[in-house]
Amino acid sequence: MKDVGIKDISAILIWSDNYKALVGWYQEKLGLKILEELNHPDDTGVGFMVGNVYLWIGKHSKVHGKNKDIHRHMFNFVVDHVSETYKILKDRGVKFLAKPFKAPTMDRYFATFYDLDNNLVQLIGGK
Repeated sequence: MKDVGIKDISAILIWSDNYKALVGWYQEKLGLKILEELNHPDDTGVGFMVGNVYLWIGKHSKVHGKNKDIHRHMFNFVVDHVSETYKILKDRGVKFLAKPFKAPTMDRYFATFYDLDNNLVQLIGGK
């Protein structure tokens, strides 16, 4: 099979019908800092840089309400200590699906939580 030339993932996009509330949640709960905001009829939202990954939270006309198929996709935030970050986020009112646990196939720990729109997000790192 011929190589199609994929080199990297440039961004993670999260669409919402109430993107401003979702952006506020990511700022308040996770402490993310806004890199840029766009307010264009065909491209409205907010961009964050998380390490070297661009995270976009924006308005989409085809997205309504909270995510009803939460297990379809998930992304990870890398942290030094999953248990410590879990405690901090729990104190901030973040709802978790899974408490910190050791991965069965590697020496890494995970904890899984819901964002404001019911998207699943994971922490990954050391214990």
